Amino acid sequence: MHFGPGGLPGYLQRLQRCYTRALLNAVDSVGFSPNKALPFYSSNTALDGLHKPVGLVLSSAYVLAAACHLSGVADSLAWLPILTGGSLGALYAALNRAGMRRFWRAPSAGLNVVITGSGRGIGKALAREFLMAGDRVMVTSRTAAGVQRVMAELREEVSPDVWVSGIACEVSDPDSVVRLASAARLQMGSVDVWINNAGYSGSFQAFLDATPEQITRVVQTNLLGSLLCTREAIRLMSEQELGGHVFNMDGAGADGLATPQYAAYGATKAGIAHLMGSLKHEARLLDTPVGIHTLSPGMVLTGLLLEGASEINKKIFNILCEQPETVAAFLVPRVRTVVARKQASAYIRFLTLGRALQKFAAAPLRTQRFFDKEGKAVYLPERERILGKQVQRTERLAARAARRSRELAMAYSLSLAIAYLIIVVDSVTSTIT
Repeated sequence: MHFGPGGLPGYLQRLQRCYTRALLNAVDSVGFSPNKALPFYSSNTALDGLHKPVGLVLSSAYVLAAACHLSGVADSLAWLPILTGGSLGALYAALNRAGMRRFWRAPSAGLNVVITGSGRGIGKALAREFLMAGDRVMVTSRTAAGVQRVMAELREEVSPDVWVSGIACEVSDPDSVVRLASAARLQMGSVDVWINNAGYSGSFQAFLDATPEQITRVVQTNLLGSLLCTREAIRLMSEQELGGHVFNMDGAGADGLATPQYAAYGATKAGIAHLMGSLKHEARLLDTPVGIHTLSPGMVLTGLLLEGASEINKKIFNILCEQPETVAAFLVPRVRTVVARKQASAYIRFLTLGRALQKFAAAPLRTQRFFDKEGKAVYLPERERILGKQVQRTERLAARAARRSRELAMAYSLSLAIAYLIIVVDSVTSTIT
């Protein structure tokens, strides 16, 4: 029997999606709204509360029963695939619910967030994602004009009603950092999350070819800026009743590996990794209410990464890179979970070793994603991706990146497939004997 794309697991998933969609449409047509006291009620949207437990149980039973019927097995024991599928659906609905409550939960109220270097790239994408989640965000840029520009863009991209403020800040200037903290305290009242994102890579070149000015700017922005901002953020949050959470961005070199052509940049990121280890130790000794965390965005397609990049670099970027909005969609929900769970320390990685290996395995399908054979950019500018012709693709990639239950979904599909095979083998064996 031919099951189509994805084989049997893909066939089962398609059946489940079709059945669940039909179920939800039927429920919507009769106007059913579950009572809030019911344990599966998870939000203000009735269909969301119904879909996860009831839809999964019924559709799982239907999928397994349909697969067995189409294969001509277990017809004499029709209750077996129905009971098995329903039990598996109930199990994974319970596991998903437990994950939502214990591990993936979001804060009960909106957060106050400060993001340095948020005029463009991953910093701006993080700000956009926090605003979409209902948080209040203070952005920074080197100039007042840059701050006004990014604030206007964020209001256009998210909503005119979002709470977004900003201030010009040079992160390597102690006085400028103090002004940022004061403005955040004055305008927000308190700061729940402070993300040190401001960074500079320098050009892609040998260390001896770098000018003293380039090296100075890399060190001042990445290392000195992170030191000053982290110190000021901890001082501010230590005075707050509920404390807060400081996140520093790592990058190439944070793991101690060599970063040829980016020697100064790698040295600063190795320094930040050391800083975070020291601060975590100090936080335990001082029993501070401030969480110390690290964000690892991986390779993000920004000007910071592309500066001086060669054609060989761009071929690697086609495989490993992602747009800022995709990475931000992965990072922000996990940052919010860290706050909700009041974790003292977390290391949130986007490009893990496993994910990198998967990307390399799919390399033939990822050529010319962002750059053609001549190294010319073939991707659309940010505005087109966020508001223009590619908005649906951007939203789809962001939703995929934000998902927490991917492994659980794979285990669910595998469980249904194994249950089907067991029933088939049992039926064949019974027939033979």
